[in-house]
Amino acid sequence: MKSRLACLVIALCIELLPLAATAQNITIQGKAFYKDRKPWLPKGGNIVAFVRPAFIPSAPKWMNDSNNEGREWWGSAEFKAVKNILHGDVLRFQISQAALDSSSPIYDSAYLTELSGAIRQARAAGFVVICSMNWGDNSGLQHMGGMPDGGTVRAWQALAPEFIHDGGVMFELFNEPRLDWGKPDSHQLWAQDMQMLIDTVRSLGSSNILLLDGLGLGQWTNDLFPLVHDRMPNRMAMAVHPYFDAMDDKARVDPQDFWRKHFTISAAQVPMIATEWNATANGGCAGPRTPQVSLELLRLLASLHVGVLGWAIDSPNAKLFKNHTDFRLSDFASFKDCKDGSDSGGGQLLANFPHD
Repeated sequence: MKSRLACLVIALCIELLPLAATAQNITIQGKAFYKDRKPWLPKGGNIVAFVRPAFIPSAPKWMNDSNNEGREWWGSAEFKAVKNILHGDVLRFQISQAALDSSSPIYDSAYLTELSGAIRQARAAGFVVICSMNWGDNSGLQHMGGMPDGGTVRAWQALAPEFIHDGGVMFELFNEPRLDWGKPDSHQLWAQDMQMLIDTVRSLGSSNILLLDGLGLGQWTNDLFPLVHDRMPNRMAMAVHPYFDAMDDKARVDPQDFWRKHFTISAAQVPMIATEWNATANGGCAGPRTPQVSLELLRLLASLHVGVLGWAIDSPNAKLFKNHTDFRLSDFASFKDCKDGSDSGGGQLLANFPHD
């Protein structure tokens, strides 16, 4: 009997070794992030493979056909590419609020099982994980409101208990709030809705670091952080998405001034991660000057000690990697202008970050 018990204990220890060996604890001191008590600048990429269930009976055909390629790519080859080619240690999962919300028409209990398994797989492979709650059309249910609501609360009540004791998982409470920064009462509405989510996850016993996206689809963060509070000190940060869409040549926008008005004032004061960024010919483009503006942005973020997560590892449109065979990084070598048909992107810049 003792022999069988000893074998069982040994087998259990062997099974737990990968997780124990890769467990990280992410903390914040002042505006700086630390991993296992060492200064840390987050870097990695976004995962869209699990942004919605593999099949949704009520969804348009394009939605069921277009996302499973990412599921096929998911696994050790991607992990190695992120670590060894992109030099990243963070994976940010885009997560469907609607599929986790028990009151939603596309609620799918199997989705939580699949998603949790993928997150644990990433953790066992040594990655810090960010769970980002998504409301966009690509999450499986179109025409959602774009601000936190009761469905967001129910989604976190489903997901958060799976990871509330894992210090290497951060919760990005709501991806890209739609409300514009300059709208009347926008700051108050943002604070009210974000506070609801902060209180929700903390009431579940979560000690995870919480990330709060700014207004205007994550572009505006200035002045927002002081409007919310957390019962746990040094466990909350801002998230920004500094895309270039409003900075094309026709707008004649000065990049440094644009960034100062949108997020760099707060980035100099509070902890922050750029949880999405890329600049491709098809999206996030600033005209012919895109390569130079991209370099300026990455240097600015490095100077502010703001980490960057590229969009996306497994997106066929916004590429960090040109392919999933040899995982060549995207760059701007063939870039001429927006919509030029090239496979340009910020993959090489991100791989070099913060030494661009």
